[in-house]
Amino acid sequence: MYIAKQIHQRRPRYTLRQTCSNPDGSLTFQDLADLGDTPSLFIEYPGGNAFYIAEALVDHLEQSGVDVDPDLLESLFWPFVAPRIRRTVETFHNRSRKTVKRSQEENESLQRSIASFDKRRLHYLRFGTMDQGPVEAMPTAIMKDLAGKCRDEIEQYFLRQEAQLEPTELKSYVFAAFDLHRFFMGILAKKMPQALDQERVDRYFLEEICRLNEKLFQDASPSIGAGLHPYLVRYLILFFDHDYLHTTLLDEFTKDFMDRHRFFKPPPPKPLFSLDKAAAVFGLNPDEVASMTRKSLTQRYRTLAHTHHPDKGGSPEQFVELNEAFQRLIRKLGKGD
Repeated sequence: MYIAKQIHQRRPRYTLRQTCSNPDGSLTFQDLADLGDTPSLFIEYPGGNAFYIAEALVDHLEQSGVDVDPDLLESLFWPFVAPRIRRTVETFHNRSRKTVKRSQEENESLQRSIASFDKRRLHYLRFGTMDQGPVEAMPTAIMKDLAGKCRDEIEQYFLRQEAQLEPTELKSYVFAAFDLHRFFMGILAKKMPQALDQERVDRYFLEEICRLNEKLFQDASPSIGAGLHPYLVRYLILFFDHDYLHTTLLDEFTKDFMDRHRFFKPPPPKPLFSLDKAAAVFGLNPDEVASMTRKSLTQRYRTLAHTHHPDKGGSPEQFVELNEAFQRLIRKLGKGD
């Protein structure tokens, strides 16, 4: 069960839907209830921080033969709960989520059932990188939210996740999702697509979106008919109305070149306090330091720090020297050298 969001006459409209099976075993969906443009109207607040789903909706679902899971229904309406109550009970809400352990066979089946297009989208949304590596070997734990879902429910899931992307990420996200780098050679294809021939990139993108439309979306919404599926139309907008994510690849190349050709070396690090000098700052000799514990040395340091602190009229230079000496001596006691 899931809540689908669609735009109707420039306004969002929500429908409660459920993934179900066709006679041939393929997955589709059925509408369960029209939630209008304000699903929050189906949430009732009896007082305090409590809330529940309207009984009229629950009764409607049960009369339609739907096996209602109260926890699932609450989680679906959770984004529409009053913000004040969400902030108050969010910790308890997250604790109530159930985790399902899958067998090795179930994991392998899930790995096979998830389309590569979905895996690439998941990978970018999880890791934020266009260089996706062996995305086909991605852990099934990342794909669990897509298990047993029809194409419509999967796309609704991605609509919610993509809403969290920054505008500067959108074109790079589409480039990675449609696997466009495979049409080009070299590191730029994965690291800096804006340096590629953009006419070729655009052509390959249009070819890929048509191929995916034929392969994945023809049966996604039976009532839509021929043409590019609305779920794919959004990628045309994301791709052509935005720029690529800024990359530091050229900056990295430039810095590497400069580092390899510079004619100076950084100054060597300042030498540590000698043991004799550090001991002298504390009014001790090395043998006395060797017989001290870390606790007694720390107590002596605190006494001297109180005396030499600038707020107590001490010299800032002496205070810095005291701290450096203490670091040298405490390392000496720690290492036993």
